Amino acid sequence: MTSKTKYTYLPYRPDGSGIFYPEHPDVFPDAMYQFPKLTHTMDILLWRYEDRPDILVSGDNAIYYEQGNPRVHRSPDGFIAFGVDRDAILQENGYKVWEVGKPPDWVLEIASPSTARVDLTIKRDIYASIGIGEYWRFDASGGDYYGEPLVGEYLEGGEYRRFEIHTTESGVAWAHSPMLNLDLYSGDIRLRYYDPVAEEWLRDLKETQAELLAARAQLGAERAARLEAERRLQELQGGQPRRNGA
Repeated sequence: MTSKTKYTYLPYRPDGSGIFYPEHPDVFPDAMYQFPKLTHTMDILLWRYEDRPDILVSGDNAIYYEQGNPRVHRSPDGFIAFGVDRDAILQENGYKVWEVGKPPDWVLEIASPSTARVDLTIKRDIYASIGIGEYWRFDASGGDYYGEPLVGEYLEGGEYRRFEIHTTESGVAWAHSPMLNLDLYSGDIRLRYYDPVAEEWLRDLKETQAELLAARAQLGAERAARLEAERRLQELQGGQPRRNGA
């Protein structure tokens, strides 16, 4: 299936070096609605894999899967590819399956009014046809667009099959991603990730900064207490009378 997006780019590079594949050929009217949810979840994954040059974490960029035809593409909200040359891919316009040698392994779509139907039908069929191993869908509304808050599927025999979705006592939907070895939770407007091996939640930049500030404050308080204890000890050892309230 092909995208019906209207293109403003030239089909060939001006210098004659070949066909031009734009990084962002699709622009949807709900981009602003999706942006905070997308940046939050992808920032977490970028932090997790930033030291791994063999893992590409990206999003809102085109995946091209038919060589020679830049009009055939799809742009997931987020995707991850393992066992690739991350830096080499980042130098290109978009993710070209034939150049990388494989499709992404994991794809995430975030529901919005204008994209939900495509995510549930056209994109799902295309992702299966090009061999994307896991396809996840997150609906921050709780299910207004997808019909359910969280769905994870894995590719088997060329077709997607659903992972089991669990529900916590508080009503939070979650499921395990074998590809990421993480549990995905959809309890609020954000998609959260839990590492069952390390037994900890993955944190975004804001949460990490808050923890660093709290740790710094704790160290400051401990240092102040230690200095006060040393001062009191010096007073006692020097025979100096203690001040009132000391």
